[in-house]
Amino acid sequence: MHTTSLKKHARSAGLFTLLPLHLAMLQAHAQSSETQQQVESSESLQIEQIMVTAQKRGEDLQEVPLALSVLSSKELERENLQTFQDIQYSVPNLSMVATTPFATTVNMRGIPSNPNGVFNSGTSPGLGIYVDGVVYARATGFNQELSNVARVEVLRGPQGTLFGQNTNLGVVSITTKKPSDITEAKVKLDVGNYNLRKANLYATAPLIEDVLSASVTLFDVSRDGYIDNLADGSKLGNQDRRGGRVQMRYTPIDDLTLDVNAEILRGSSTPPAVSLTDYGLGLGYIGLLGQGEHPDSFITDDIRSAYANSNRYFSDRDNWGVDATVAYVFDNGYEVKSITAQKTYKSLLGMDTDSTSIDLNYSVEGEDNKQFTQELQLISPAESDLRFVSGVYYLRNEAVNQQDFATATGIFGIPTGLPDGYPQSLNLLPGAGVKLDGELTTESTALFTNVTYDFTTTLNGFVGIRYSEVTKDMAFAQDGYETSLPGVFLLDYINIPETVQSQEDDFVSWTAGLSSNLTDNVNVYGKIAKGYKEGGYSFRPQSTASIGGDVTNPQMEFGREAVTSYEIGLKSDLLERRMRLNLAVFYLDYQDIQTRVVDDNGVNRVVNGPSAESQGIEAELRYRLTSGLTLKGTMGYADATFGDFANCHAVDDCSNNQLPGAAKWTNTLAINYLATINDNWEMFAGVDYSYRSKIQSDARNLSATDLDSDNRVNAQVGIVSGDGQWEVMLWAKNLLDEETMVNRTDSATSTLGFSDALYAMPRTFGLSVTYTYF
Repeated sequence: MHTTSLKKHARSAGLFTLLPLHLAMLQAHAQSSETQQQVESSESLQIEQIMVTAQKRGEDLQEVPLALSVLSSKELERENLQTFQDIQYSVPNLSMVATTPFATTVNMRGIPSNPNGVFNSGTSPGLGIYVDGVVYARATGFNQELSNVARVEVLRGPQGTLFGQNTNLGVVSITTKKPSDITEAKVKLDVGNYNLRKANLYATAPLIEDVLSASVTLFDVSRDGYIDNLADGSKLGNQDRRGGRVQMRYTPIDDLTLDVNAEILRGSSTPPAVSLTDYGLGLGYIGLLGQGEHPDSFITDDIRSAYANSNRYFSDRDNWGVDATVAYVFDNGYEVKSITAQKTYKSLLGMDTDSTSIDLNYSVEGEDNKQFTQELQLISPAESDLRFVSGVYYLRNEAVNQQDFATATGIFGIPTGLPDGYPQSLNLLPGAGVKLDGELTTESTALFTNVTYDFTTTLNGFVGIRYSEVTKDMAFAQDGYETSLPGVFLLDYINIPETVQSQEDDFVSWTAGLSSNLTDNVNVYGKIAKGYKEGGYSFRPQSTASIGGDVTNPQMEFGREAVTSYEIGLKSDLLERRMRLNLAVFYLDYQDIQTRVVDDNGVNRVVNGPSAESQGIEAELRYRLTSGLTLKGTMGYADATFGDFANCHAVDDCSNNQLPGAAKWTNTLAINYLATINDNWEMFAGVDYSYRSKIQSDARNLSATDLDSDNRVNAQVGIVSGDGQWEVMLWAKNLLDEETMVNRTDSATSTLGFSDALYAMPRTFGLSVTYTYF
């Protein structure tokens, strides 16, 4: 532990803790001041109560003893938060990068969710994504459209007691709007630059009064790409997705509720291309010379342009699922709930990663997942001094992963096609490729309980425990091949005959803490939690070194990682509930953290690495200045570092380095305004500024691969009719057109000897028109 750093954070925490006390003293002055604020009604200035289900029962946000951010349906709509990735700018210590149009790499509190890419089916994410209580076990389901959503809850820190393994970072819980007994319909149309066309439809109605109601949600999104492909004039980085959800709610008696959901999501898009920025003497340089080309020909001065083989760029997904939730409340207040779900995720991604129009390096990766989950819960009455949520849980996930990588296929040669799925070229020197097939079946069962006891009216204690058993059965095969005449591989891609392996594990996750009401509106808590992320297999191209030298018994397994979390927090509503200030200070101690290492041949794999730690602070502020003017802000700081970590990249030492992928500082400031124009119309406006500090994209913390800080401004302005039926909004994202780099490689360390960069979306803007029928 860095004692000096921790003391510094403790002093900062002390200052933040004293702030509510100073603000509380202002209440007397505010009550005695004869200002316009006295004229405004007290209720119009108060911040509304927010009910959440972070602990699997309905509770007031300010009473839940954990670091928790909530975005309501109205906030999602008015602030134009349309996808899962958009919420990162409203949550402290949350960073996301959309690595493909349908998958997002997530980092929370300085720790990456998946250390070796979203397509490594042998690994599990560290952040749990739940929709209506059902987990999305694979990253290909992450980047969801936030359509017909009631609220989004972001729980930070280990949540293993109630949500199970693979929630060491936290949980994002999305709750959709349920069918209503009142007929209502809403249509929203968006148009914008890059030829954006978007339509959303929501309708709900009773089918049998007070017994059966239904709703339907449909969406369709298309947008042209923002990267000019100078090789053939095409556009890369486009989006084309559509989907829907049908929901039914059946209430034959007052105490019984059945909710059934069916959803589908399809998309066909192209990833954005990387741009060549520099080069060294390597395979790429040699290959281009052999083709009569030079790297200088492919360097552009425009970050929104690149060279690529467009037929190598594709991104397709097909997700569907059904789930059913049955809840029955007994006369004594106890509730029994069953959640059953079946989901399928299919995805296919093609990437040309050499930054040229020549076939030097490309890949095709596909994944097919089938998931079944069943959970039973027993929930005690909320009014009792002793409250609990207990249950049993079962998950089965079947994943099929296929990957095809080709490197240096164009060196001194002319590509001649893809017979039998293998790249071939008439080369004077051989290139190298690898094709792998992996299958992994995971079964997990668990028993859990979470108990809260009120010692007094102002002090309660809580403890939770979860016992989990996990079994994994794996099959893997790899074909290393040459792309030309027989010869020595340029890379150590070896042949591995089909191998079958399995692993079993069991562990106990737990949490314990105290929570106290200092006043009616100021609560403090302290908690300790122990969490785990299950082990797995490194489903990536393997070398002789990475498997331990024996192709008949390849060593691809890695074990579970463990984290112990320490957290103290404060939740306060001040100035007659006009100001809400929530704080959290945390320290995370990781053991056997799952991370990526790279061998001498440039082949990477997942291993149980060293210890790691993350420490920091989070603050969230909401202040109702007037009935129509609200100020919001978030501040997050997370210092996440490895322990002793020699040979992280061949012979490089990464000891005490910052973990890659996350910013130390994540800050946001926003202001929202609402005013009456006349009896028939109101206007609203909002602007938010977010800051993300520099990110290390490599565990070696190389300056050549640093990602610069990100300063982003979003804005919205619109009008809404007095009856709430019509709404028109102008919006802009990345208003100042900040050039944000999201990925970067260096010529000294890349396989081809190329330096390249990938940038986030430029400024986008558009017009939204919404009509609501009720």
